[in-house]
Amino acid sequence: MGGQTAPASMILAREWHDVDAAMFRDQIVPADKPAVLKGLVKDWPAVQAGRKSPQALCDYLKSFDSGRLIQTAVGPASIKGRLFYRDDMTGFNFERVSEPFQAALSRILGHQDDPEPPAVYAGAVSNADCFPGFQIDNNLDFLDPSVVSRIWASNRVTAPTHYDMSDNIACVISGHRRFTFFPPDQLPNLYVGPLEFTPAGQPTSMVNLAAPDLGRYPRFSEALAAAQVAELEPGDAVFIPNLWWHNVESLDPFNILVNYWWFNGTRGTGSPFAALVYGVLAISDLPESRRQAWRQMFDHYVFQAKGEPVPHLAPEHRGILGRMSPELAARIRAWLLNALQKG
Repeated sequence: MGGQTAPASMILAREWHDVDAAMFRDQIVPADKPAVLKGLVKDWPAVQAGRKSPQALCDYLKSFDSGRLIQTAVGPASIKGRLFYRDDMTGFNFERVSEPFQAALSRILGHQDDPEPPAVYAGAVSNADCFPGFQIDNNLDFLDPSVVSRIWASNRVTAPTHYDMSDNIACVISGHRRFTFFPPDQLPNLYVGPLEFTPAGQPTSMVNLAAPDLGRYPRFSEALAAAQVAELEPGDAVFIPNLWWHNVESLDPFNILVNYWWFNGTRGTGSPFAALVYGVLAISDLPESRRQAWRQMFDHYVFQAKGEPVPHLAPEHRGILGRMSPELAARIRAWLLNALQKG
């Protein structure tokens, strides 16, 4: 296995064995922490093919491949596999190439023996669109059938610390992966970059986990103290609750992963991230006393810190604070669009 060894001082994410639907639903998900699901997919045909050789796995995948074009991130050897911003922050240190998935696999296989290969990373490829039939033979039966699996292929690359808006199960098919997790409350210590300009869609920590500059990012030491680490081998999986930050290292010359994104529970009808961005626009430049007053407003109406905010009003008189429905959500969106247009 390639890559550096995880620091011995880091907390190991909890391992679970012989996971079934009941254990996942009743114990793992409610704990709301990363969980290593040892050997969860060890019997998948894809994992068995990968145990033979990278080429055998490529041949297996090719039998399902629809030939659709995908986006491959390709970076020079000088970035050492870390897909990130350029030094001047005006762009990224890689380019995106539109190509068939088989071409991405050929890029990876072609550089397996290079001591300093270019970074190659093809991610979030929908199996339903690009590999129809794959999910029938390689599936998690305790997730809703509507949850689409996605496939990721790379050589030794690092996806820097980020979070997902959905819950995630990531299954290692070939190669080894190291996940380093940070709880949501470590946000102030992660020195996150721009919210709207990101290497892969979600805001990303500016700190290089492999060589953190604690002079520039001193609070990152607090994040490290709270971090958990998991090292996965083929057949293992990991559950990552939404909003948990994670740094993902692919440790071998050839790595394949399959993941599932879904939201456990009731998702709001709007975008929390969009609400955050609008909050930046509307509130962040107010005087401190007014920001505190709005914090109380949010605590009362949005986070409901003291329970139902308007129990004194009859349900029919609660307006936008009433029980959410498709009709009420549409009214709120229309009101917001009008407010945004007026500035």
